[in-house]
Amino acid sequence: MPDRATSSDGADMTNSILIQFVRRSFLIGAITLLAACSQKAETLKLSVTQFGSATEQAFDHYDAAYSTQFAPFPKSDTAKRSAFVTNITDFTGTITPANIDTLLDPDAVKIDPSVARQWQDTLKGLRSQYQQFVAIFDNIEAGSALGASAVTESGPILEKLRAQLATISEEFARTPPQFLTRRSTLIAELNLIRTKDHNNPEAESLLIEAWWQQWNSLIAAERAMQTDTLRAFVTASTLGNRLQGQIDNYAKLDVGSLITAVEDGIKLSSQIGKLSPAELVTQGTGLLETATN
Repeated sequence: MPDRATSSDGADMTNSILIQFVRRSFLIGAITLLAACSQKAETLKLSVTQFGSATEQAFDHYDAAYSTQFAPFPKSDTAKRSAFVTNITDFTGTITPANIDTLLDPDAVKIDPSVARQWQDTLKGLRSQYQQFVAIFDNIEAGSALGASAVTESGPILEKLRAQLATISEEFARTPPQFLTRRSTLIAELNLIRTKDHNNPEAESLLIEAWWQQWNSLIAAERAMQTDTLRAFVTASTLGNRLQGQIDNYAKLDVGSLITAVEDGIKLSSQIGKLSPAELVTQGTGLLETATN
């Protein structure tokens, strides 16, 4: 008759080995699943980074476009020094902290500090919203249920940001900023040419032709600024639209699909870079409808 203790010990050992095998198989499966989920989350972050970088560039252009409205024509240090010497020689009043900047550069438009500060605060607030959105994905626990939940919860946030980008883009496309100070400077110069007595009509014609060239160069630079800024916003908005689809369908997408989305984003930026100014205006004015549907 077999020893019951020996038989019981053997059964316990068999059960222990079986339990260890099941645990090890479960652990390997869990690790594999987490690794896949982690890779999936990291791949989605690439699209998020694309969108974040595009919005930063758009707001950089936006800030430059706003600021350049009031910027005078650039001058060399020699020209600035010569103009200052002339201004000081002709000035008969008392030099004070209030007028020294005007004497140094009378062409520069002095923006109210409170207005300038308000603009910078507004721009900082805009940038912060998109930076916070990108930070959501920096803090995601890749591969965890919480991470997948965070991706889902980011969807409504992105919807609001897309609508905001589309609104700014449409407003910019319809009423782009101009180089107001530089336009005013050239118009004043043209009026001076017209009112000044010229003994030589040919010399006057040459002055007008030179002015015409300056004006056309200014308009070309202005349009380039407008086009570059709108292109940046159209790129950011379009990448945001594509990212929305990835987030909304995150559970159904695999790593391969997300990698393809990143590659498509790169191609998309290149395609938008080739659009004409007229095509950009058309896209810019249609973004709001796309973002809200």
